[in-house]
Amino acid sequence: MKAKIMDIRKVFNCFLIFNFVLWCVVPLWRLSLPMDTQEALVWGKYCLWGTTKHPPFSGWVAYPFYLLTGQIDKAVYILSPLCVLLGVWAIYKLARCFLSENQAIMAALLQFGIIYYDFSAVEFNVNVISVALWPLCALFFWRAYNNDKLQDWLLFGIFAALNLLNKYVSGVLLVSLIIFIVTDKSVLKLLKNPKVYAAAAVGVLIVLPHLIWLGQNDFEMLNYIASRNHAGKITSFGRHIVYPLKFIGAQILFAAATFLIYGSFYAGSEKGVAVKNKTHRLFIGITAVAPVAIFALIGAVQGTPLKSMWGFPCLFMTGTALFYFFPMLWNEHKEKMFVTVIASVSLLFAVAYIAQCVLTTSVRFRTPVKKVAAELVQKYEQTKNKTLNYVGGNVWYANMVALYAGKEIKPMIWLSPKNNPWFDAADFEQDGALVVAENSDEYAAYRRQYRQKIGEPHIIRLELKNYFGKTKVKEVFYGFYEPKEDENAE
Repeated sequence: MKAKIMDIRKVFNCFLIFNFVLWCVVPLWRLSLPMDTQEALVWGKYCLWGTTKHPPFSGWVAYPFYLLTGQIDKAVYILSPLCVLLGVWAIYKLARCFLSENQAIMAALLQFGIIYYDFSAVEFNVNVISVALWPLCALFFWRAYNNDKLQDWLLFGIFAALNLLNKYVSGVLLVSLIIFIVTDKSVLKLLKNPKVYAAAAVGVLIVLPHLIWLGQNDFEMLNYIASRNHAGKITSFGRHIVYPLKFIGAQILFAAATFLIYGSFYAGSEKGVAVKNKTHRLFIGITAVAPVAIFALIGAVQGTPLKSMWGFPCLFMTGTALFYFFPMLWNEHKEKMFVTVIASVSLLFAVAYIAQCVLTTSVRFRTPVKKVAAELVQKYEQTKNKTLNYVGGNVWYANMVALYAGKEIKPMIWLSPKNNPWFDAADFEQDGALVVAENSDEYAAYRRQYRQKIGEPHIIRLELKNYFGKTKVKEVFYGFYEPKEDENAE
């Protein structure tokens, strides 16, 4: 009987569907949405054209989806694997421009050995959206660059703009593409192309309302960026070397499974012949290496720590680069083994995440959010004998109360109207707020900031239990921000 030939395209489609379903189910072991996911929902509800932390795009995606799914919080977990699915599809389409069908599929599958495409992608945020937007942007740039069709140029302009509206550091991808254009000696040719200007015009029009919003709000996000760029613990000149190396090392570590998988197949295989196309080599090499190198260069110049998660979208060309620059001869048996290994790694990441959910007593995983939100609201309304309209303080607890209280409560993050310009500062001042802090030091800082307007702290104790009954007690500090009339009544 003849052995059945594997249809790798069918296997690829089945794997993507399976992986999507798997990572929709895995985070259900958590009791609470991740902090960044809660934050995206709040941004989508209140922040039309900007926040003081990131551009608004993640909120535009999260909150409408939350409404469409009947405000079921766990439905939002669908968004992360959806972004991964879209990103891997774009990686495959881009890889297909340089590799055979089977190799392009395997290059796309190889991305699942990178932790950003599974374990770390659960927490829907700007980084996870970047996993989709970066390869989409690169795909339509490459198509436009080679085919010079207006449609592709316009799509590139749209995705480049959405990428910037998602996270400012997506400019690193644009810088990488500019490096490619300069290296490929195409600057003058593109400057004379009216379709390029059409793409730029579309991009600017999409981003312009956000730029106007930033100007109207004194570019407050610069303070957030500055807070993320402090010098850290290393004070000597060594930080200009240590921080970039740590960032590069983190990216290699997070992609270790991908390198090991490809390396193991490459070591025992007959080597193929690399295609000698200069433009292809430049594009793949630059888009695979330049984003990480640019971040490292920024760290080297500034001497500031680089968050490893900033590399989230930077490795989107890793699989394609490995297949292109280190070609080997494949047969059906090796392809089956390759797919099996990738599926096994993806399952191992899933098991690891479930194990974390089962074993942890972390407040971010095991907080009974609806119960805590209801208790805090009840304590405020019983004490103050009025409806709670604002909750301020710690970003985790403030957003949690706003999302799970079951009624309209506005979160004043870090208890600062300056950090929440979408709310009326006078209304907040007049109405007062529930104040919630992670610990006593944070609560004391709020009291110093507002002097006598915040009373002594009260404490609620949370019992955080894992699935085996291990319990950790967490103290949450809360109090009341007194409105003007209450203050004057004394």
